[in-house]
Amino acid sequence: MPRTNCKAKMTDACIRGVVEAIHASPTQAVVYIAGGASQALGMLMSIPGATNTVLEAVVPYSRMSMIQLLAQIPNQFCSQQTAVNMALLAYNRALKLSRPGAPVLGVGFTGALASTHPKLGDHRFHLSTRTSDRLWVSTVTLSKGLRTREQEDKVSSHLLLKAMASACKVPATFNSELTDSETVDECEQQFSEDQELEQIINGEICFKVYPFLNETQVFNEERKIILSGSFNPLHDGHLKLLEVATRYINKFLLSFTFDLFSTSVIF
Repeated sequence: MPRTNCKAKMTDACIRGVVEAIHASPTQAVVYIAGGASQALGMLMSIPGATNTVLEAVVPYSRMSMIQLLAQIPNQFCSQQTAVNMALLAYNRALKLSRPGAPVLGVGFTGALASTHPKLGDHRFHLSTRTSDRLWVSTVTLSKGLRTREQEDKVSSHLLLKAMASACKVPATFNSELTDSETVDECEQQFSEDQELEQIINGEICFKVYPFLNETQVFNEERKIILSGSFNPLHDGHLKLLEVATRYINKFLLSFTFDLFSTSVIF
């Protein structure tokens, strides 16, 4: 068997293992992609277990489709910021579609790969993943003329799956097939619980699920219960919430806040 075919078979087996691990994780995802990485969707959907992972996949390929998705005209359709915005929208969509309490993932991808007409600029793509406590973004610049469109799409698809695996906290050790001359620029931002709450207040994310403590969990005096709402006027439903919250305070020794809030928080 030729060496190249052997390598291809090894890569296919590695990709399959990564996708199976993604499907076996509890994370549920919404994926928004444009301009590349289309083979990743086929890989995700063709391997059994996709219903565990994929909540929705959207390809806003035309300019108008992307504008409607973002609810604005981006400064650049293929840019790092556009990928970040797509990932955030996908994350909020996943929150609404997922099982209650399940970890969710938003994926955004936008690319400018080889086309029927030569491109003046770089062949590149931008990829971002968003979870409750982490924003990750990567820009990859490919060597122009080295690959066909299909090959560039395959490379971007493999890297998208690798990013999803990382966000799902499963290993992905396959070769990305990038050359030494091709550049990868990555950055990551971690969010504290306070920052996540601030993101709810400013409308960046639509809600967050906080599980109640139970007897098997380690006591943490910093945990709190927050009742959200306008409370204007205060009615019997608010008082019932207060009664239930008080029971949890007594049981778990939690501190309690009964305050005005701009958006709902689900516990």
